Amino acid sequence: MTKTSINKDKIKFRNLHKSFFSELKDTSCDISDDQVIIYKDSNKDSDPASVELKIKNDLYEVYFWDGYSLADKFTSENYDKALLQFKKFSKKLAKSLKRF
Repeated sequence: MTKTSINKDKIKFRNLHKSFFSELKDTSCDISDDQVIIYKDSNKDSDPASVELKIKNDLYEVYFWDGYSLADKFTSENYDKALLQFKKFSKKLAKSLKRF
């Protein structure tokens, strides 16, 4: 494991959110020590579309929720691979939200 705190890359995640979701006003990015989540703000939707990166039991887990259910999941011991997958899922989420 190369890093133990997602919070160290806070600026990287904020910039990723700004670059992919700048045209979408109703998205948020929440960052803590062991999790980052980009999601669609919605009072109507109890399960909003989102992408999450979590540290769990020395593994990095990346989840892509399409707004209905868990659409994709990626697990890795390597932080850089998890970051790359998080970026891919974020791009996919932004594309999906721009369509609607």
